[in-house]
Amino acid sequence: MGTNVLVTGSNGQLGLTIKELYGLNDEGLNFTFFSKEELDISNNQETTKIFTQNQFDYCINCAAYTNVEQAEVDVDEAFKVNAEGVRVLAHACQLANVVLIHISTDYVFD
Repeated sequence: MGTNVLVTGSNGQLGLTIKELYGLNDEGLNFTFFSKEELDISNNQETTKIFTQNQFDYCINCAAYTNVEQAEVDVDEAFKVNAEGVRVLAHACQLANVVLIHISTDYVFD
């Protein structure tokens, strides 16, 4: 059976890296990948449906609005994905008893 893991934002930098590493997986992890086109995490109904139709143990959220310069222009869209989307995803995980792993950035600052 194994452990079922949902990865959101699977076509972004972090999501693609997890996809690449998936081929090296020998730990009994079953990954399901959703790109932003396949799952809009800010859509409550769509997100909840994914969790009710599947039995995930973990959700790794790699979905994010990452274009910093454009985010200053398109504030509403950046907020929709980076704040509202995370809230919706966290709530869906809570209802389905799924552990959420949220990665907020792919940068390391000193």
